Amino acid sequence: MTNTQSHKSEVLIVGAGVLGTSTALSLSRHQKYTNSHITILDAAPQLPNSSGASIDTSRILRADYAVEAYTRLVSEARSLWLDCSDDGWGGQGRYHDARLLLTELPGVEGHVDGYLEESLTNLRRLAASGKSGFHDEALTELYNREAIRRQAPFPGVSGNTGYVNDNCGWVNAEACVRYAYKQIQKVGENRITIKSNARVRGLLTEKYASTGTATTRCCGVELDDGSLVRADLVVLAAGAWTSSLIDLGGRAVATGQVLSYLTLSDEEQETLKSSPMYFNVSRGMFMVPPHHNELKLGRHGFGYQNPKQVQFSKLELATDGSSSQRTESQAVVSIPRTDLPIPAEAEAACRDFLVDLNPQWKDRNFTKTRLCWYCDTPTGDFLIDYHPQYADLFIATGDSGHVFKLFPVIGDKVVDAIEGCLNEEYRSLWRWRDDPPDKFVGVNDGTRGGRHGMILEQETCRGMPRAQL
Repeated sequence: MTNTQSHKSEVLIVGAGVLGTSTALSLSRHQKYTNSHITILDAAPQLPNSSGASIDTSRILRADYAVEAYTRLVSEARSLWLDCSDDGWGGQGRYHDARLLLTELPGVEGHVDGYLEESLTNLRRLAASGKSGFHDEALTELYNREAIRRQAPFPGVSGNTGYVNDNCGWVNAEACVRYAYKQIQKVGENRITIKSNARVRGLLTEKYASTGTATTRCCGVELDDGSLVRADLVVLAAGAWTSSLIDLGGRAVATGQVLSYLTLSDEEQETLKSSPMYFNVSRGMFMVPPHHNELKLGRHGFGYQNPKQVQFSKLELATDGSSSQRTESQAVVSIPRTDLPIPAEAEAACRDFLVDLNPQWKDRNFTKTRLCWYCDTPTGDFLIDYHPQYADLFIATGDSGHVFKLFPVIGDKVVDAIEGCLNEEYRSLWRWRDDPPDKFVGVNDGTRGGRHGMILEQETCRGMPRAQL
């Protein structure tokens, strides 16, 4: 479904992460929403939400995709990331230039067949256009292990083939979210209001006449405290928590991804500060260069799911406001759980990766570890579209672990989709799929490693007493 009114006086966005804040900023700049008030709700008691995927020390910025549409989109975002003025996206130390070393082990489990070749082709096509700021000479193909090892200061960098992309970098993720909040504050509370500690219980709906037929529209949300927040347009952008607000039928699923951090000495920091970002696409393991004496390792894999029975609530209001009727439904969906350490399997994978990089670190302990909850779609594409059953309900989720790099531009694309003028290529990629795949099939960014179908509680039980769960 779509809009029921040409003017939206009140716009409600659920979720104060990347998709929520970027959409709010883009709406505030759109001429159609000049007189609209935008409210952002988030369940966290304090913002930014420390459990959100975007609250982290770093995020890699790369245009290395097997789908050219994403390569172009990252190029568009990159021009804004490179603005390192105080008020630019990359300013005040948020952006850091860094090379990216991508390697693969053809034939091993998890190998993403053809990814590196397709990604290189797209990068070179973009460089040849002369419009992107990318340069072909920034790409160096690596045809054997020796060539790969010459590109990194670590003795154990693995892979049989790969390439280096110099047109990359990384950003301080939490600092970027705080930057977006400051931009919202500049717009002013009369235009955008952010409310924390606002947990949504369910949708508000009402009937309306559409070409003579009674149709349901979403007209707001009900909060856990019983209060109602009315709106002319509702955008669900709650990241990994979106599927606990409305049944997405498997179109987007919360998955726990593994991060680990190692404290380095001053000498190690100095030695490794210019090392490339490193990603082994066959294993799904990656490394971000150390900053402030902290080395970050992670695995972007198939992740852990935490399936739980969830009750979806819908409060339907009478058109005259005289009464309401509540309906509830249930489904089993994966719900983020942020109070557990990473499972033993995950720590072992990170430790193996660490020791592979540098055997001298075999006795070092990680300073901290974390499960970072992504909202994965089966194709690895975002879900940015109207809900087919409710008018005025828009879904902006399914980050799939790679929306952050588009932070400066993704809000504009969401608003284009709301207005029905999104580029057809993106519209097709991000549409509400009537018959979504029942398992992960997307490999467009070269990620995914580890086992399929891991359940968080089962994996956690393998490494700790049941009483601690």
